Amino acid sequence: MGKGEGKGGEAPPPARSSRQKPARSAPPPGDATSRPAPPDLASARGDSSSSEERDAVASDRPAFDGPEPVLPCTALHALHHACVALACVAMFAHDGFFLLAPRHAALAAFMVWYSDAYTAILHCALDREECLDYKILASAARGFQAHHEYPLASTRGRGLYRMLCDTHKIQVITVLSAAAFCRWNADAARTCLLKLLLAAYGGAAGHFFAHGGGARRGTVVRALQDLHLMLPPRHHVGGHHVKPHDKNFGIVNGLSNYALNPWLKDTRPRVKTLFAAWAFLSLFDVAIIERLVEPVERGVGGLWRVWGW
Repeated sequence: MGKGEGKGGEAPPPARSSRQKPARSAPPPGDATSRPAPPDLASARGDSSSSEERDAVASDRPAFDGPEPVLPCTALHALHHACVALACVAMFAHDGFFLLAPRHAALAAFMVWYSDAYTAILHCALDREECLDYKILASAARGFQAHHEYPLASTRGRGLYRMLCDTHKIQVITVLSAAAFCRWNADAARTCLLKLLLAAYGGAAGHFFAHGGGARRGTVVRALQDLHLMLPPRHHVGGHHVKPHDKNFGIVNGLSNYALNPWLKDTRPRVKTLFAAWAFLSLFDVAIIERLVEPVERGVGGLWRVWGW
């Protein structure tokens, strides 16, 4: 979910992102410095990579002088990705993960929605300008807020693999929290892996391809976006990237936005409330969900027997 500039994009290497202190002043009508209107919704579909979006230029008077710089990927990132892949293979060999085990389909369906909601809460908090005044949050907040003005440089310019690597820290928090607070069983491992795959990798990939445009997406990605299983460009670019950037915060698939938009809109709730909710979920969500899996499965099984299924 990180933002920045890296190899493989069309944008030139930017300077480090920072807020410009001078207050903005409105240019006279018709002045060449007037900021252009947001991209139209037809272009936001991503059908034309040349016109769907644009990064800010000097004449736009952006609040940031560029996206956050990108750090290099390391062997530790590659090792982490390999461990997650091996864990998925082991779970699949154990009981089919959720692909071959219908009893886990309800868990997988819930995690598709919940993972998007998890990213929405964090995204909403980091988009608030007051986060820039907290040293521990400033770098992440600059990345998210500068992304509004440099959407291409901080996604397509950054590259998909770098964006996947950016999720490493939050994945470590997820795994350590699950190890500390979950019961050590298959349901805990399955829930934890689903969160890694959907909230972390799914959020990075969903956001990347929402800005991917045209032929870069491919048939499979387009189909998943049409089904709202990946973040649709029209929903994200035509929603969140239109000022005042106060809706459609979910970046996995956007499914949670319909329920969360009224709660996250404008300046409610407060930043401290958002971060408290995100911290609680980061620590305990896998443990709570894991403990609900078996009772829910028993309840659903009972209903199936009553209905004769």
